[in-house]
Amino acid sequence: MTGRTKKMISELDRRAQFAFTRMCELLDERLGEEGYYVFEGLRKKEVQEAYYAQGRESLSQVNEKRVKAGLYLLRSEKQNYKITWTLSSKHLEGKAMDILPLTAEGNPTWDLAHFRAQFEIIRDCGREAGLECGADWETDKQDWPHYQLKEA
Repeated sequence: MTGRTKKMISELDRRAQFAFTRMCELLDERLGEEGYYVFEGLRKKEVQEAYYAQGRESLSQVNEKRVKAGLYLLRSEKQNYKITWTLSSKHLEGKAMDILPLTAEGNPTWDLAHFRAQFEIIRDCGREAGLECGADWETDKQDWPHYQLKEA
């Protein structure tokens, strides 16, 4: 596990820390720490609001929220599409993380079509660690990089 990954896990809810540590240990065994990237864990409310605005508000309104949240600006309407379905994400509670495969060049990728095998390994590690996987959600709401604690 990279130092960055350990730091991100340490910011999570205590129960989530255990599950995500286990998931990343499994990922280290199967992909190596250079094979995956923890993109996001604990999320601020302003970031969630900016993400939720995408695809629902104009590009200028979305970018206003993204600036407030400390995020980069979207350059075109083509980038202004829905990326979340809720304002009350488990990320806000420190109970979720987004984990992506890395390309051969070491860049995180959302390209499910070309990196499906890696996404499936990540999903399987999440399942083994007892996490709910966004890949298992309804087809129109699948979120392959997303993992969260299962609610009791």
